[in-house]
Amino acid sequence: MAQSSGCRGDEVVPDRYNPVLMFENDAHSVRYSTIRPSLAQKSAEALVRLLGSGKPTLWIDVGCGPGTSTKKFIGHADKIIGVDVSESQIKVAKETIIHPSVSFVRGSCEKLPAEDGTVDIITAVQAAHHFDLPVFYKESERALKPGGILAIGHMHHFADSTSPKILDIIQKFRIYISNYDNAKAYKTYSNRYKNIILPFEEQHRLVFRETYKKRFDDIIDVYTTLSHFENVRKEEGLTLEEGRAFLVKKLESFGITESDKNEIISYNDDTLIMACRK
Repeated sequence: MAQSSGCRGDEVVPDRYNPVLMFENDAHSVRYSTIRPSLAQKSAEALVRLLGSGKPTLWIDVGCGPGTSTKKFIGHADKIIGVDVSESQIKVAKETIIHPSVSFVRGSCEKLPAEDGTVDIITAVQAAHHFDLPVFYKESERALKPGGILAIGHMHHFADSTSPKILDIIQKFRIYISNYDNAKAYKTYSNRYKNIILPFEEQHRLVFRETYKKRFDDIIDVYTTLSHFENVRKEEGLTLEEGRAFLVKKLESFGITESDKNEIISYNDDTLIMACRK
């Protein structure tokens, strides 16, 4: 999520790297909702425990995309609102996540859909590197109850392989595809949010790891859910399937073979929750 003007603070973001525009393809939003890994389920339980006042009455998930993280919060709050600037992502979220406690609205991190002092928990998962953080913090302070929790989530996806060759190719590919993202946002994300300073004094770090077995070919599908991929696809004038084929050819140019694509790899999702209390 970011300002609709395509700016983040005093930085002008070119349209091709403007997150407002990167996820406006319905087919990509569906792919994102079905393939992109989500944060660890334990994250929701940990945040409720951290709140320490029973079941939250209102939880707002900012930069929710198609509800990838929002759905993990179901059952942990009386009311959950997912907010995102992308009309396409919100459309897919409404179509795929149907629950009486959950609603989705198109909106901005700069204006949350809540009255002053009414929100128990505000989360932003895999989105804060696109925000104007001082504006988001000010708006979160307005909306949160006294003692409410603001939590910024980062997910680090990485593969373990017994093959040094495959690990080397993955690293080369990461460097290549990072050129198709906004440099400032990518630096913040790839640095695992170490440069993000939370606004409230009481702070907590929660870390979880989930590991899956995947074929290397399945990991390529995960890459096609990234904002980098959308930029590659648009710049090259490709459909989703043509874009995936383009990525495969690039990996092949780095040395990936057909047998490599079928190798079973340990795929790790590290969830970091940086939380603070108002």
